[in-house]
Amino acid sequence: MNKRLILCSAFLSILIPSVSFAQNNYAVPRAVTLDAIVRRSFTKYYVRPYPGAIRQQLYADGFYPIGWSRDGKFAYYIEPVDEACGCYFGELIIQDLWTDKILWHFKNDPQSRVDDKGAPIEDDIRKLWRRNQKMFSEKLREHGIVPLARFTMLGRMFTSIGKAYAAKVSAPKGKDDDGSQRVKNITLDLSSPALGTKTLFKESYAAEMFTAPLEAAVAGAFKSPYENRVAVLMIKVQRGYEGPPHTVEVQIAGADLKSGFRKF
Repeated sequence: MNKRLILCSAFLSILIPSVSFAQNNYAVPRAVTLDAIVRRSFTKYYVRPYPGAIRQQLYADGFYPIGWSRDGKFAYYIEPVDEACGCYFGELIIQDLWTDKILWHFKNDPQSRVDDKGAPIEDDIRKLWRRNQKMFSEKLREHGIVPLARFTMLGRMFTSIGKAYAAKVSAPKGKDDDGSQRVKNITLDLSSPALGTKTLFKESYAAEMFTAPLEAAVAGAFKSPYENRVAVLMIKVQRGYEGPPHTVEVQIAGADLKSGFRKF
């Protein structure tokens, strides 16, 4: 019996510090690759402008889910596309999926780290995370974010606790001042045959069509391990700085899978 107690004590003396370390130091998250989904969603942008030319394509934000809190918060990191700046853009976001309010938002400023010629110093997520790990860990811990080693992205249609769901974007188009076709407004809905439909996100670009996306779609969803709640990932094509190739932005909208639905 004493031998067992000694072994248990020794095991706990090793385990407890490692658990404490894991709680205090959040590791660099892993990317969820969106390229294949973007290509399937927006096929018309993958073309050759003329025979023999390089095939055009879309460049999507990098997306790195970090973890969930037990009360509906979701943390993630994104890498906005660099359009010939030679800059590294990175953002860490903690979002309340009850209200979709952004609770904390870190944005890397490439111009804050330049060489003696004024050019941005080469950077990436690992270097940035290492420089800011104390601040990132404090904020993630403050909001109760529990990191996950791996994430599985559900499709636009998925099931949870015996019910089927489908996330869909409606994005009618109009013309901007230059006569180009852009999205007039976006509505992101979640529907379930058993529960009905509810709107997760809605935005109009009528007053500022020059900032409007060219297209929008749903990439998929991530399910909370603690609640019957998902983070729906919407993707939007934005005009490139000088035209094609265009870029793809990501946006998260939260959804409780039990309430808020209406049958029409």
